[in-house]
Amino acid sequence: MKKGFLFVLLFAVFFVVFLTGCATSPFPNVTESGVIVQTIAQGRPMENINIGVQVTNNTSDYIGNVRVSLVSINGNDNLAPFELWKSKREADLREVANTTTLDSGKSSTFYFRVTSYNYLEPKAYPMVINVTYRDANGIDQTITKNSVIEVLAPNGFYKFMRDIIDWIYRLVRNYGVAIIILTLIVKLVSHPLTRSQLRSTARISELQPEMKKIQEKYRDNPQKMNQEISRLYKEHNVSMMGGCLPLIVQLPIFFILYGALQNYSPFNTSAFLWLKDLNTPDPYYVLPVLVFISMFLQSKSSQVPGSPPDPNTRMMTYFLPAIFGFMSIQWAPSILIYWITFSIAQVGESKLILRRLRPVPSTISSDVERPKEMKELDSIVREDKAKTQPSKKEKKQVTEESQMRKQKEGGKKKSGGTKEKK
Repeated sequence: MKKGFLFVLLFAVFFVVFLTGCATSPFPNVTESGVIVQTIAQGRPMENINIGVQVTNNTSDYIGNVRVSLVSINGNDNLAPFELWKSKREADLREVANTTTLDSGKSSTFYFRVTSYNYLEPKAYPMVINVTYRDANGIDQTITKNSVIEVLAPNGFYKFMRDIIDWIYRLVRNYGVAIIILTLIVKLVSHPLTRSQLRSTARISELQPEMKKIQEKYRDNPQKMNQEISRLYKEHNVSMMGGCLPLIVQLPIFFILYGALQNYSPFNTSAFLWLKDLNTPDPYYVLPVLVFISMFLQSKSSQVPGSPPDPNTRMMTYFLPAIFGFMSIQWAPSILIYWITFSIAQVGESKLILRRLRPVPSTISSDVERPKEMKELDSIVREDKAKTQPSKKEKKQVTEESQMRKQKEGGKKKSGGTKEKK
């Protein structure tokens, strides 16, 4: 269980880095002297593209009144074939860093956001950036930076998911509803994996008492303890990766959906409930709260009834929903709608699967103490079987009626034979 907890924790850390992009800075370190301007702009067709401009002061004194402006794209002053989305063409240092001066050795990053609602040819589109500032001597300076916006070829997996979303949108005329329907389709497709995961977890919970005895017996010999646990799993035909493998298989689907739902330009003009669009974080924080609640319910519903309480599982039940609920404050509603719908569907699916599951016939020796909840579950199953089977009295009555019926039939045959003789 500790290894499983460590795996989930490492995945959560990786996931945070993946979503926030906080692993490394997109701009390389510069050593040249003077005021250095670096740009980065990269995206795919039909996506919102962030243009990052980093201004680094490598002079011996401060500079002030730093202003960055987006002059043209592809030689067009109107920025065609792009257009601004929730962004201005000029940005001031005061808006970015809440200061009017940039000290020596410091840097500041300015962002612009452009989009296109038509499919663009994948290539580099020329871009001109102007940076103006006032040096320590009070002289205004201007730097013109020629750069490009790199439009990459569409990702095949993302495009496939977006084509499905667009097809559903043409039927329901709302992208929020289309995302919900797509999520339910994905949940339906992944149902066999979820069922396999819960069945494996249920079988492992059956072995918990025996595993506890092994852990206590070989407490001072970890190698022998692992061997005995592996032997126990093998004897009862339980896979050690049975609970994790279906989850790992579903991860690529999630990452594909995350990429498909992020920054998709048609979401810019699609309202849903109180949301003006599906690419701007929820200003009222309703969706992040729903992420926490739905993930908490999902964790609770995935626990097998009768399984002994585990401190790691209990911690993950509260830890992960809190972490992801906090992080989702800055996520696009398109992703959160998928996340909440998936979690709620998972709650109903888990309850349905666990309700249909019956305790696995245990071959564990009877001297092993079973959890109280599991004993209660077994007694309920026995009662259900007893209700469907006839009692001894009913069996005896049926037997007597059958014998009387045979005697009557035998008497009729005998009387018929006597008449024929006469």
